[in-house]
Amino acid sequence: MMPSAIGGYMDVRAILLLAAMAAGPASAQQVHKCVEGGKTSYQSAPCANSAPQKTWDATPQYDAYENQLRLERIRQDMRQRDQRQSYQASSGGGVRGVVVSQYKEPDRCQAAKDHRDAVYRAAGIKRSFELSRQMDDKVYAACK
Repeated sequence: MMPSAIGGYMDVRAILLLAAMAAGPASAQQVHKCVEGGKTSYQSAPCANSAPQKTWDATPQYDAYENQLRLERIRQDMRQRDQRQSYQASSGGGVRGVVVSQYKEPDRCQAAKDHRDAVYRAAGIKRSFELSRQMDDKVYAACK
């Protein structure tokens, strides 16, 4: 089943936009400073054998401005895609071209042959190759 040009993709994009807007900051993580055997280590898992020297929350910075920019770019892309689809739908589906007529005018071919014969008679037997070539090309173009 193929989605329609107007409504089918709109549902998918709306769902993606809502999911992007609903995406909040990542869940908070804890960092543990552990000292064992005189060596200090920082890790996300609790200390194994020793009591942690220090534990703190490492919540990633959430930049609402960057998220708004990203959402605006998504909206802009959607608007451009909608405009392009609307233009294609109104212009015959994007099909462009030139219609080439297959009609051959029978009188045109015969007229070219008659003209060639008249030129040959006027030039006589000693006509040039260039003249013969030019006249034959005209007949070919008229009769093809």
